[in-house]
Amino acid sequence: MFRRVVMLLLALNLLACTSVPKSVWTAVDLPAELSESSGLLCIGDEFISFNDSGGLPLLYRINAAGQIQQQLELSVKNIDWEAITSDGQFLYLADTGNNAGKRTSVLIHKVPLDWRMLKQPYQPVTLEISLPDQGKLKAYQHDLDFEALVYQQGALWLISKSWASQKPALYRLDPSLHRQTLAKALPLESPDFLVTDASFNSSTEQWWLVGYTDPRKAIWAYLTNSGFQAQIARYDKEFQLLEVQALPTPGQVEGLCIDQHQQIWISEEAGKQKPARLIKTGLSSR
Repeated sequence: MFRRVVMLLLALNLLACTSVPKSVWTAVDLPAELSESSGLLCIGDEFISFNDSGGLPLLYRINAAGQIQQQLELSVKNIDWEAITSDGQFLYLADTGNNAGKRTSVLIHKVPLDWRMLKQPYQPVTLEISLPDQGKLKAYQHDLDFEALVYQQGALWLISKSWASQKPALYRLDPSLHRQTLAKALPLESPDFLVTDASFNSSTEQWWLVGYTDPRKAIWAYLTNSGFQAQIARYDKEFQLLEVQALPTPGQVEGLCIDQHQQIWISEEAGKQKPARLIKTGLSSR
């Protein structure tokens, strides 16, 4: 009798282990051309990324191994590219970085999702968003810097990094208007980190934001040279904060997207003695 009970317990344990696989964190190095990967978009089994301020005006399509499959040159300057999103037909590339606080407007470039017939360098349609006049701003001490852009329900949603207030703000933009002014911000509960990218899962109607603790607040990480304190947050469709959790990486996380299997991916810029990376977090957005 005792032997049969033991065998039954072993069988149940084996069944549990084989039927409920654990999520796995996997990372691949990105090529040197993407050393400052600053945004990420999941497209089928591939991804689109690019470099941030001062980089070449190139969009890169890469596979899950981090290998470049295709690139598209744009005939616009890369002032400070920070995020990318799509409505299923077009890409919206956010040239919205403003750490120094010197910009009076930011730009969003509209590019076809299918690049096969495009002549390079491609001239995108550009949306210009005027920023409110807040006088002379000090670098890294203002809230008019933006590193996250999401297309959702016919609108573009721009999220501020908010160096000064430490409270990200959410702005609704009209993708059909070539010129518009940044309107009043919608409330967004702070996840207590600087937001560097975001994505919306339409099947669960939840928002995901990624970023890292302000280095000026993460004194221990700075003193020990242990890197950035990467974090991810989940919100409901009404922008109510549901959870925040740390990510097991010291890298500078800059990109976030959700693939067709509801898996969450992130990208990191290169750091000291380490390349940029594309990471499958093992987290599901279901």
